[in-house]
Amino acid sequence: MSRSEMVIGTRGSTLALWQTRRMQRRLQRHGHESTLQRISTRGDRIQDVPISEIGDESVFTKELDRALLDGRIDCAVHSLKDLPSRLPEGIVLAAVGRRASPFDAFVGHPDTTEGLHDLPKGATVATASLRRRAQLLAWRDDLNIVSVRGNVDSRLETLAESDWHGMVLAVAGLKRLDREDVIRTVIPPEVMVPAVGQGALAITCRTEDSALRTLLRGAVHHLDTDAAITAERGFMKRIEGGCQVPTGAWARLNSEGTLVIDGCVAALDGSASFRAQKTASVEQAAMAGAELAEELLDAGGAEVLARIRNAASA
Repeated sequence: MSRSEMVIGTRGSTLALWQTRRMQRRLQRHGHESTLQRISTRGDRIQDVPISEIGDESVFTKELDRALLDGRIDCAVHSLKDLPSRLPEGIVLAAVGRRASPFDAFVGHPDTTEGLHDLPKGATVATASLRRRAQLLAWRDDLNIVSVRGNVDSRLETLAESDWHGMVLAVAGLKRLDREDVIRTVIPPEVMVPAVGQGALAITCRTEDSALRTLLRGAVHHLDTDAAITAERGFMKRIEGGCQVPTGAWARLNSEGTLVIDGCVAALDGSASFRAQKTASVEQAAMAGAELAEELLDAGGAEVLARIRNAASA
């Protein structure tokens, strides 16, 4: 393959295209031309069922993986939080871009003025995320949490037409789509630990294509982000689940260059919530994430997750 003919696979949503074109521009600045190929995923096609109920950790990536392995595309750009804990054989995480905000945002109904901390008793908040649901209810058990699916624009339209008080969306996605204006509250990690990889972009390629992997790492890879997501994905692998279970992990480097990672496991109804923090060297990132997960599982998280998985399979 000539690198001037690189084909990049992407989902077709407005946000996915924005993210992929950002990576495409980075590659172009390094002299690498490319074309985009839009690929519809199961998660894009099924809009009336919560992601957690589809029962597939690779709901937003499987079709892109297949296109990679079939040779129809050379690499694929993903929201890193969509990547399953274990990639298919023959596919490697080649590079990660500099992370934007990892945090979640409370978006209020356009006819109201409340931020997250001003919500009245029994307020209705929309989210399709088990992680967000569980942590919101652990913070305030009086909230009424309802499910919502769709891309960012359609969710905002649904909110405007509803009687909900607000919804939760990722800060990074809103900023990338120039919708920062709708953010009422950036939710602090003390209330809501972010999703693994949230705010970061990933490029995957075939394991055998070492030359392309080297090219991608040289053009778009960000080392500090890589250290953080390595710890978070170490956490997710030990937990054994992504969006299918209500867990969160957020890693970052402090001013001394030490890796700090926070983790959370919570019951869906908010009745139990387990949190912990761990520090480690960058070289121990994956191990630190796994050890933090083990600590939370031992503290009671294992029983919480077992009940959730048993209920889902019943």
